[in-house]
Amino acid sequence: MRKAKRSLWDRFESGPVLAIASVLFVASTLVMLSEGINRSTRDISFFWAEESVRFLMIWAFFLTLGAAGRHGLHIRTEMLVDAMGPRVRRAMHLGAVLAGLGFTAVLFGASFPQLVRYYTMGMMSESNLDIPQWVVFCAMPLGAALWFGYYVRCLVSWIRGEDPFTSAGVTGSEL
Repeated sequence: MRKAKRSLWDRFESGPVLAIASVLFVASTLVMLSEGINRSTRDISFFWAEESVRFLMIWAFFLTLGAAGRHGLHIRTEMLVDAMGPRVRRAMHLGAVLAGLGFTAVLFGASFPQLVRYYTMGMMSESNLDIPQWVVFCAMPLGAALWFGYYVRCLVSWIRGEDPFTSAGVTGSEL
């Protein structure tokens, strides 16, 4: 069986975006382990460790929102949908796609003013890392945009008459 050719966006999202998110997650894990080991063996705690782990995890999480949907990794409750007839199932899929588009648009719209506020105020992180808060909050509108892109793709699949959530991207076995 021949594999379908993946789009440039799919390759970008499954390659560099997931690689960056993975590196950020691994870095947060290493900082967390290092902090735990230092606290238990040397009674030393670094003020910046907790904050850096939080920031790294925020970025890793938001970068993966769109890719997780494309790979079928979002939580789904399909029992009710599968029990419905084709027309009702199609309507339910449209409702889910429109709700997803609405939610991600609101998430983006709500996060952008906060990002601008942090930028104009010049807020910095609490620790001696002195990271501008707007850099941390860039993750939210970026993640919302990536997630919105996933739902746009689901809408296109729905318009084509396909199941938007099974045809939106590759499955976990094709990663």
